[in-house]
Amino acid sequence: MKVHSNFTGPKSTKRLIAFSCATALASFAFIAKPAFAEEAKADNASNLDTTAATTANVETTADLVETKVVEAPVTTENVASTENTTNVSEQASTSTASSETASETASTTTSESQAPAESVSGQTREAVTTDRAASEAASATADTNSETNVTGGQYYSDSLGNWYYKDASGKNLTGAQKIDGINVYFDENGIQVKGNFSKNKQYYDADSGALVTDCYINHLGGVYYVDKNGEPLKGAQTIQGKQVYFNDYNGLQVRDGFASNEHFYDKDGNLVTDSYVFSTKYNYNNTIYPFYVDKNGDKLKGEQIINGKSVYFDKYDGAQVRNSVADNGRFYDQDGNLVDLGKKHYVFIDNHWFYVDEDRKILKGEQVIDGVKVYFTPYYGYQIKGDFNSDGQFYDKDTGELVTNRYIQLTRYESNGSMAPTLETHWYYLGSDGKVVTGPQVIDGVRVYFNYRGHQAKGDFGYDGFYYDKDTGALVKNSFVSLEQPSGTLIYYLDNEGNTIKGEQIINGKHLNFGEYGIQVKGNFAPNGLFYDAITGEPVTNRYVQINDQSNSYNTLENKDKWFYIGSDSKALKGEQVINGVTVFFDKDGVQAKGIFADDGFYYDKDSGARVNLGNNQFVQVNGNWYYLNNEGKIVKGEQVINGNNFYFDKDGKQVKGNFAENGAYYDENSGVQVTNRYVNFNNNWYRIGAKGTPLKGAHVVDGHNVFFDQDGKQIKGDFASDGYYYSKNSGDRVDLGQNHYQNINNNWYYIGNDGKRLTGEQVIDGVEVYFDSTGKQVKGNFAENDSFYDKDSGARLKEQFVDLNGKTYYVDAKGKRLREGGVRTINGKEYTFTGGADPHLAREEFLYPYGYSSFYDLNNKEVKGPQFVKAKNGNRYYITASGHVPLGLHIINGELYMFDAPTNKYADGRVRANGLTEDYFPSLIPNGSHIYYFDKETATAIKNQYKEVNGNWYYFGPNWYALTGEQTIDGTHVYFHRDGKQAKGELVTVNDKLHYYDPNSGARTENTTLTIEGKTYHFDAEGNGKLLN
Repeated sequence: MKVHSNFTGPKSTKRLIAFSCATALASFAFIAKPAFAEEAKADNASNLDTTAATTANVETTADLVETKVVEAPVTTENVASTENTTNVSEQASTSTASSETASETASTTTSESQAPAESVSGQTREAVTTDRAASEAASATADTNSETNVTGGQYYSDSLGNWYYKDASGKNLTGAQKIDGINVYFDENGIQVKGNFSKNKQYYDADSGALVTDCYINHLGGVYYVDKNGEPLKGAQTIQGKQVYFNDYNGLQVRDGFASNEHFYDKDGNLVTDSYVFSTKYNYNNTIYPFYVDKNGDKLKGEQIINGKSVYFDKYDGAQVRNSVADNGRFYDQDGNLVDLGKKHYVFIDNHWFYVDEDRKILKGEQVIDGVKVYFTPYYGYQIKGDFNSDGQFYDKDTGELVTNRYIQLTRYESNGSMAPTLETHWYYLGSDGKVVTGPQVIDGVRVYFNYRGHQAKGDFGYDGFYYDKDTGALVKNSFVSLEQPSGTLIYYLDNEGNTIKGEQIINGKHLNFGEYGIQVKGNFAPNGLFYDAITGEPVTNRYVQINDQSNSYNTLENKDKWFYIGSDSKALKGEQVINGVTVFFDKDGVQAKGIFADDGFYYDKDSGARVNLGNNQFVQVNGNWYYLNNEGKIVKGEQVINGNNFYFDKDGKQVKGNFAENGAYYDENSGVQVTNRYVNFNNNWYRIGAKGTPLKGAHVVDGHNVFFDQDGKQIKGDFASDGYYYSKNSGDRVDLGQNHYQNINNNWYYIGNDGKRLTGEQVIDGVEVYFDSTGKQVKGNFAENDSFYDKDSGARLKEQFVDLNGKTYYVDAKGKRLREGGVRTINGKEYTFTGGADPHLAREEFLYPYGYSSFYDLNNKEVKGPQFVKAKNGNRYYITASGHVPLGLHIINGELYMFDAPTNKYADGRVRANGLTEDYFPSLIPNGSHIYYFDKETATAIKNQYKEVNGNWYYFGPNWYALTGEQTIDGTHVYFHRDGKQAKGELVTVNDKLHYYDPNSGARTENTTLTIEGKTYHFDAEGNGKLLN
């Protein structure tokens, strides 16, 4: 392995200055980042965690590691110095490099090589001189870190940008260290922690790696505050006079949301008091609710007076009640203000009826009003009409009264085990308790049936096996009934108990058959072998029949559209028959022979089915095929000798021509005579037919030429044969390729051994381990069947290194075998993580396992810690939470709403979805619980507070991101949106029992106008309420 090093000569004992957070940021004008002496290349692998590659020209992860050894600066100012360097491997015996011996590698650099600067205080400080800062840093460090100060070592980095420190003894340091007076940290693999928290829960600067103290830091998209020891603060804190809060788990600052102490903190993290705030309910869902926090930051709950308005906040979570009924029974409008609805009467609000009692409160649950049993939902308080309550009781769609002892017909969505419910219409019967009845019932003296959902059986069989009338629903007896199915009409007969009958039956003096399953046999054969008429259903005798119907057939798939003759016993005739003076033939299944040679060897006319005399002892051509008729006029089959020539006829009597027969012989394409001692071309392959008429196989000498034929008789041309030799692509002759050398054929490499044959499998050639597949092609740039990887240029087996293939990085061990198990592996003293499953490879820009239920690793094989968005190598975006999970469904992140894979999706992996118009439920199934959103396809965020046109329809997405419904006032204009969010334009809409019309262009409510709409004239007053004039 090539190693780059610029470390030679003695080490400086001078140290870099240490900065506070504020000073370090201000001082980047003169220290932007560490600068290093120019590199000199040296072959030194003694202290590296890598192993040399077997061959050149193979770019692997391990090959990219380089070492940069950094010397501490001679002074804290920029110094131009001449530095002697020596190639270690070539001059290992020289302890001090001279200008003469190093003249080839000496370089002049202008550099300030530095160890990491330490931030020690969060106070705002002036920029200081380097001497003064060094003095302050030394003083501060002495007070905060009692560890041994390490000097005389060297920093170096690998190709992934990781930094290490090797002490004077050549050992990589780990854990917390003080180097040249600076507090730094190295993980268990010796990698310096930069821009992250260490295992000791202290934060180290992203650029210098120095311990950061007493200041705010930004880390992985979140904000933290580290104390004087560099550890993150947690819980409620006061910093610079501001009340803030940090997550109790990891110290992440709470911003634009509620903390676990139920106080709200703004987007800058400051405690909010005496104000409305907007947030999701804690640990509940993603809908935004208004809250009010008092002077102490506590949520208000219950009835309150704010700005002179009576408002209400939920007594449990503190969310303000808006456009709904609070748990005190009062109604609050869309702005959250108390509405006086009067008392002791019904009110109509947002397409629902409510009832206000003597105390001006909305009633809930079961009630008796004016002697009528009604029901109001227990949470919202709106009246149930034309639907069932949670107890399964049904209430009239007009009066709202509890329905008992009555049939009802409902059209509603029904779930049938699929994702999408279907709209269905069914009859139900409500018992004395107002609930649907199920199973067999006797109602008004009539036997009826209802399934487990309460659907009445009509025109169908119930689950009890009985059939019920399609109109009345009554049990049917002593009658034929039919069911329409995609395959046809099914006919049954029901006895005097309503049971379906089966098999042979006599009904009204007719002999009928209902098969094994109770379905009447018509126009087909029954299991007893008799054929029943398609019209009457009675047995047929002495006539031709044709089967067309497959609905209730017996052996129909084979018999469809075929002719039979039914004899006097109602069964199909078979074999040779004379019918009406005509000789015909029926096969073993009774199917008539037409337009074919039958099993008796004779040909039968394609139209009439009559036997045709085609002569004897001669060839005849029928339907494009040749046959030979013997002296009886029947076709011959198999091997035949005719006029001294060998021929072959297949199982149907067709002559074989230009093909191989079942006996393995080849027959001439013109004459049909068996071929011998000749080359033939069949399907673009050459064969040599031998003296016995069958193709040669293996190695042969033909006409003085060494040729080869495979196991099927195909001649090998332009390729190696199984005997290991190569055969010419033109002549097919064996080609002498020499011995013991590589040979390129058709852009593939082969190796010819000392016997002139190609090699296969594992080989060692000139000391190099190589591999040839079963065809002799050398494996290059890929894994072979032995699970080893071979170099793309030299073909040498690679060992103890990373290899890249098809966008994935694999590791091969000391034996050259790829890793076959995922998980964490220590390679050359460094830990790497490999994916699980059947194809373990280095985890890079992907999850360890599919579907996002495992850790995500970045391009550098580092586990990604949330909260942050990531992009996988497959192009999908994901969000990693602070706890390392991938969210599903709707989530608010940094004030924006995102949609991730739906939790109901069986194969959900948590990817970000940006599908434009999106419904979070079935709006027709759950009209009061669904929302419609629009997710921008570029940003993936939901839009809000704006109109959006989608597929010719307009929507308005409100402050909570979802589409508004019902009548709304937007920018001072009254508009209306249907339940599916589509804006009403050019439509008459009933709103709170009032007729409104909305302009076809703007969608604005029409007011103070007379219009003629679809031939009718309306006048709309100042409130937009319409009245029909004519």
